[in-house]
Amino acid sequence: MKIFALCVVKNEGDIIEECLRSTSLWADRIFVYDGQSIDGTWEKVIAMQNEKIVPWRQDGKVFQESLRAEIFNAHRHEAAEGDWWCHLDADEFYVEDPRRFLARVPRREHVVWGIAVEYYLTQHDLQHIDFHSPTAEILKSLRYYRAENSEPRFFKHRSKLVWNENEGRPRHMGIATAERPLYRHYKYRSPQQIQLRIDTRLDNQRRGFVVRDQYRDTDWKQAIAQLIDLDFDQKDGQYILRKDRLPNHLSPWYQAILKRTMHGLGLWP
Repeated sequence: MKIFALCVVKNEGDIIEECLRSTSLWADRIFVYDGQSIDGTWEKVIAMQNEKIVPWRQDGKVFQESLRAEIFNAHRHEAAEGDWWCHLDADEFYVEDPRRFLARVPRREHVVWGIAVEYYLTQHDLQHIDFHSPTAEILKSLRYYRAENSEPRFFKHRSKLVWNENEGRPRHMGIATAERPLYRHYKYRSPQQIQLRIDTRLDNQRRGFVVRDQYRDTDWKQAIAQLIDLDFDQKDGQYILRKDRLPNHLSPWYQAILKRTMHGLGLWP
């Protein structure tokens, strides 16, 4: 079993090296697509290039999830039946080695959703964290989180899989497995990084990136979270999951029957 990571980045220079080092421990190949970063992200990716880390492309296209389809279609010939593709963002780190939980996925299931343990900056952090420290030290210092979001993060390779380059996911991606691994998501890491994140996203929206909820923050201070809304990471490997807010990732019974029938007969990949 091989794992291929599809990583689309822009202005993640503070964390991209940590991400690539961590992902290299479990992924066989990490394909990086950079959207013309202005903070040195691409240069750092190139400097880390090796047999696993592949600086694949840099261009100025407006960000869309469908950019990952371009990476997939360019490199699908490297994958065999039973290998896995990973939707990887530069600020995500898995709690458990992905090879372990992918090995537990039943043969007839194809998609793994993850649960994001999302860390936030608070007024307490602003007072106690030295944001000039190395990124690894800053990440260790972040303790306040919420775990209420879940999205697909892995899908199993099949030779008949089709991923059109105007779509965010492959067609008939497959049957989701019940287990959802945890990953730490550090989307807010310092005042400077938050402001750059906001500016980058607002620029993408002005250039045509459309999402369900448009990005409304304009200043990093608007992203500072209140302690009352968060849980505290005790650094014991245990996380509080807000299960009442987590989306149900499994299909209704009638859709599940249809999917199993169509995939089982080979009418879907």
